[in-house]
Amino acid sequence: MAVAWLLALLGLAGVAAGLWLGQSRILSSLVAAAAGGLLFGISVFWLVPEIAAESGWMPAWGLTIAACVALALVDEMFLHSRRPSANVALGPILAATAVHSFVDGWSVRALATFRMAGIAAPLGLALHKIPEGLAIGWIARQNVKTHWKAAAAAAGVELLTVVGALLEPYANRSGFAAFGAWWTSGVIAVIAGSFLFLGVHALVPNRKRAAAIVVFAVTFGLVGTASLVHTG
Repeated sequence: MAVAWLLALLGLAGVAAGLWLGQSRILSSLVAAAAGGLLFGISVFWLVPEIAAESGWMPAWGLTIAACVALALVDEMFLHSRRPSANVALGPILAATAVHSFVDGWSVRALATFRMAGIAAPLGLALHKIPEGLAIGWIARQNVKTHWKAAAAAAGVELLTVVGALLEPYANRSGFAAFGAWWTSGVIAVIAGSFLFLGVHALVPNRKRAAAIVVFAVTFGLVGTASLVHTG
């Protein structure tokens, strides 16, 4: 739970910066790229092989890609613009962020028993929380009349990180009792798919920034190298 609270606090810090200080596009794109590379690498090199060891490679990739596509569809349903703008509707932005925050909290709790992923995943999510909070705080301030109402709206969705972490153990016990090992594979696949989605989501808007591409590639490569060293 401590990690979930830390992630929520990082999101809230980003919200505060977005509300009162504005948004640094260059810094936020580099932080997002680092987070994206880490999370994408964790999914590809650690989580998918973990699922494959239990259920086979085809179910592992099939479930992971299905989860990634589902999150992308939810994101598209809620969000009509990928770039922070004063003209976007605040409700859909907050709804999409709420889904992401809930999955973030669920992920850190579910991966707590994993050796390498249990350390690297919170780091990637922590980096992801900073630009996310900046964007949400900045957008909320442009669409809400007062700072305090904007802060409350943005903070509410970031605190769903803690809610996801709180609910994970109860849902996990019930799910495992009902579905056995397939429940575990399905949960890890949802997490892996969400990490794939966050990696792509971080990279695509910054694809024309050479520095962001390099940062993404380096962090992705570091995760792959760590995986080889660990398994070797």
